[in-house]
Amino acid sequence: MFFRLIIACVIVYLVYRVGQILFSPSAKERRRFPGRPASIAGEDLVKDPYCGTYVPESSAVKETIDGKTLYFCSNECLEKYKAEKKN
Repeated sequence: MFFRLIIACVIVYLVYRVGQILFSPSAKERRRFPGRPASIAGEDLVKDPYCGTYVPESSAVKETIDGKTLYFCSNECLEKYKAEKKN
C-alpha cells in the first residue's frame, strides 16, 4: 500500500513538471540565451577596422576619418586606430 502511494506521488509530480514545461508561457523564453536580445531585426553588422570584430551598427562607435565613416566596437579600439594611423 505504501509503495503504491509513493509511485502515485512520483507520477503526479512528473505529470505536473511536464505540463509546466510544455504549457508555461515562458517555455520558449528559457530556450533562448540569457542576457541576449530576442533578435535584432534588420540590423546591419559592421566590422571594426582595428580589431576585426563585427558589431551591430546601432551600438558601434561611429567616427569619420579622412572623409570615410568607420565603425568601432569600443572607444579603446577607436583610439588605438587613431594612434596607429598617425604613425
